[in-house]
Amino acid sequence: MNNHQYGNQGESLAKDYIEKQGFTVIEQNFRYGRYGEIDIIGIKDSLLVFFEVKTRHTSSYGNPSYAITHKKKNALRAVATYFLLQNPQYNNKNYTLRFDCITILGQTIEWIQDIIR
Repeated sequence: MNNHQYGNQGESLAKDYIEKQGFTVIEQNFRYGRYGEIDIIGIKDSLLVFFEVKTRHTSSYGNPSYAITHKKKNALRAVATYFLLQNPQYNNKNYTLRFDCITILGQTIEWIQDIIR
């Protein structure tokens, strides 16, 4: 399995995990031009979460969350802003926005909340 396939498998596992936590997935791989994409966008009650998924075979390069750099966080903000412009029903005071990370290291799933403050 190549890295792209492994990443897709990780996103599928993350989606299942998020749904088991009570979220409804409203978008996957939402892209905004050169800024990149948000892996999963989920909603639960009045909480709208932009999920970044990081998958690794081993911890040789550290925890998968270490791959979320300052540059990546800026890109996530830009894509989320674009999503809200395209989906005004979520762009109001009725929703709390949050950026979370789902890491998958081997068979272990970890949910890190509020990665961008």
